[in-house]
Amino acid sequence: MKYMLLHAVDESRLENLPPQIEGELEAWVEEMVGRRVELDGARLHPTSDATTVRLAGGEVQVTDGPFAETKEQVAGYDVIDCPDLDTAIAVASAHPTLHVGAIEVRAFDAGMADPVVPESPAEGKRRYLMLVCADMRNSWERADGGEAEPDRADGDDEPEDVSRWIADAAERRIYGWALEHPSRAVTVRRLDGEVMTTDGPFAETKEQVAGFDLLECSDLDDAIQVAAGHPVADGGVLELRPLWA
Repeated sequence: MKYMLLHAVDESRLENLPPQIEGELEAWVEEMVGRRVELDGARLHPTSDATTVRLAGGEVQVTDGPFAETKEQVAGYDVIDCPDLDTAIAVASAHPTLHVGAIEVRAFDAGMADPVVPESPAEGKRRYLMLVCADMRNSWERADGGEAEPDRADGDDEPEDVSRWIADAAERRIYGWALEHPSRAVTVRRLDGEVMTTDGPFAETKEQVAGFDLLECSDLDDAIQVAAGHPVADGGVLELRPLWA
């Protein structure tokens, strides 16, 4: 089963990283690639380089900054393949991000193929992670406090609309997939040297990450055009973040 690891970090803590973190990261990647657990992953540019895209009344609205104003922000991601959630949590628990932040572990919806990502972007192109975000609060719990089956996210349209968007994006979209409902997420942290897990996403925000796409575009304007055509842009929000080369 495939899982996404969303690395959530207070960016102010990145100014004083432990000296051993780069070596630990290289060792983690080498081990997970060797075990065929790691399928894709990248570090993202800071939130100062984030761009959010929405549709309001049929008009495209573009703003600087991330989709949610939270203390911790997504700083990177990994796509991993594990037999079960416990194994995915163990993989996340070994990642050096836990020195400075948390990792949200989210399963992908069934049916996702292994991503095929060329090592480097094509000449003149730049890669962006597009986080597809929607308001899912109305489907988290029943009125009596029991757990509800997740409903379709607000702003999420029928699959054929997504299929048309994929066709329009063409070679600018490398791959992407929907994630399971955030109520099924597990967040991993390290407190006082002990790994702790909690149910739910890393931040309780109005909008939550519902899926993602990896884009390869000529520039930010090209990426914005792709994001604006996504069916979730009408009712949700798309956050674009450039990847570190």
